[in-house]
Amino acid sequence: MTSQRIDTVPVLIVGGGIVGLSAALFLQRHRVPFILLERSQTGSPLPRARGFSARTLELYRSVGLQDAIEAVAKTAWKQGKFGGARRGRSMLEAESLPLADIAKLHALADPSPCELTACPQTLVEPVLRQALQARGGDVRFGWELLRFEQQADGVSATVRDIASHTEHTLHADYLFAADGGRSDIRRRLGIERQGIDANRHYLNVFFEADLTRQVADRTFSQCEVHNEVVSGLFLAMNNATRWSFHLAYDPATQQPEQWPDDHLTRLLQAAIGADIPVTLLHRSPWNTRVRVADRYRDQRVFLMGDAAHLMPPWGGFNANTGIADAHNLAWKIAHVRQGLAAPALLDTYERERRPVAHRNGEQAWLRTDFDARFQIRTDGNAGFFDRLVDYGELQMRTRYGADVTVPTLRAQPGTRFPHAWIEHMGQRRSTLDLFGEGYVTLGGAQAPRPATGTTYRVGSDFRFIDDGVTWQSLTGLADDAALSIRPDGIVNV
Repeated sequence: MTSQRIDTVPVLIVGGGIVGLSAALFLQRHRVPFILLERSQTGSPLPRARGFSARTLELYRSVGLQDAIEAVAKTAWKQGKFGGARRGRSMLEAESLPLADIAKLHALADPSPCELTACPQTLVEPVLRQALQARGGDVRFGWELLRFEQQADGVSATVRDIASHTEHTLHADYLFAADGGRSDIRRRLGIERQGIDANRHYLNVFFEADLTRQVADRTFSQCEVHNEVVSGLFLAMNNATRWSFHLAYDPATQQPEQWPDDHLTRLLQAAIGADIPVTLLHRSPWNTRVRVADRYRDQRVFLMGDAAHLMPPWGGFNANTGIADAHNLAWKIAHVRQGLAAPALLDTYERERRPVAHRNGEQAWLRTDFDARFQIRTDGNAGFFDRLVDYGELQMRTRYGADVTVPTLRAQPGTRFPHAWIEHMGQRRSTLDLFGEGYVTLGGAQAPRPATGTTYRVGSDFRFIDDGVTWQSLTGLADDAALSIRPDGIVNV
């Protein structure tokens, strides 16, 4: 059945996973109407991402969701923080590894109002859904895109309500493709991908097993096991009842996605080291390849998230990279729609985000080596280890328009403005809280005040709270200097 009504909307988002939901929230922040379509009614059955970087929490802070995400994280992990790593013949025999890098993950070299937060994606997505719906977002679960066609002024799309089989026509100024690694939109556009080939293959098995007592004093984030029956890696979801096991296999001789449940259960029990009752929830094969789309834009269509880049889960780069994609594009769409910027601004989305995906993809692939992942040098991993970039640098020190990262964060053009605690309008806030609407001029106490636009000067508009923090120590600039800051908190180039 086909509806005769044609709905018009500025942005159509296809895909309601973590990246599509985030894109909708960021558009909502900039008052850009949207329609989001997602085939599933329930979201992903797999936990997928388990950790959200401090920078990602800063982005969620900008839409008022930092506290909600940190609260739900604490229901899964103690204080919302990762544990360490273990290795052995089985989970229950595994020994703890002395990993200083876990502490480094939670103690970034660059200050932030947020922290790396350990939380399964399955808990974060409902927070985003609820916020969107509470704020009046047009989010349609159980809907799918059937076909689309681009015109000079936008995209015409035929969509369907799966339950009623009713088809509708939508006209959008722009289409966001957040439809996953097997993106049908990317395929229809003929956009190819390049990258690094897989060096390992796994079956991701999501399961329930009550190991609360057994791991009470043996909690971990990751646990590598090798024995005569099975090899693989446990990822803890809550260190109690929910787990993910990445079962290593050889695709030339094995097809584990076809193994019967009882065989898979026995393998899990061998990996655990005890005949614990196991409930299988979901299984999915994957490999460690890296793929980045050759183009992020085709006229009015933009790729983001898994549709634009795929990378191994180690380090949590893929979801965090995709969320940052959405944040980068949302304000640019808003400014072009409002006539505040020329359409050419949208070309900077690919220029800025694609190099980051290449960098993060390589770093995720290097971390397929378990020892290198946790900063342990061995005779066999020097080729991986020596190419690793510190997590803190990858999270905070991205630079657009030049080298992909900088060694120190001092308000260089193309970098995120440094965080410092300030007093502003009688409240304790972060410098990052000053940004988000339009461009902002931020200056020292003696900086000239522009005739138009939003300006904040040290002293007259805000003051630094922490001892020793000054405009010069934060930026390296004199008190009469000022900076233009983009809506996404990036120092304008």
